[in-house]
Amino acid sequence: MRPDLNALVIFALVAEERSFRAAAERSGVTRSAVSQTIRRLEESMSVALLRRTTRSVSLTEAGESLLTRIRPALAEMQAA
Repeated sequence: MRPDLNALVIFALVAEERSFRAAAERSGVTRSAVSQTIRRLEESMSVALLRRTTRSVSLTEAGESLLTRIRPALAEMQAA
């Protein structure tokens, strides 16, 4: 299953903000919705993209790789 564009946008926001709360505020959805979107994205890709603790969110190696690959495309779509 391919990840949907919305899930990739939410992932990029979480990665940039290093926070589910901040990503939720920027995207206008709940923290729960952000969390569920990331969980589904990770399940669909069969890989952990984020390391979560009670105090921080960081990218795994797979998360860094994905962000590097999608960032230019997302920036291009935003510019359009």
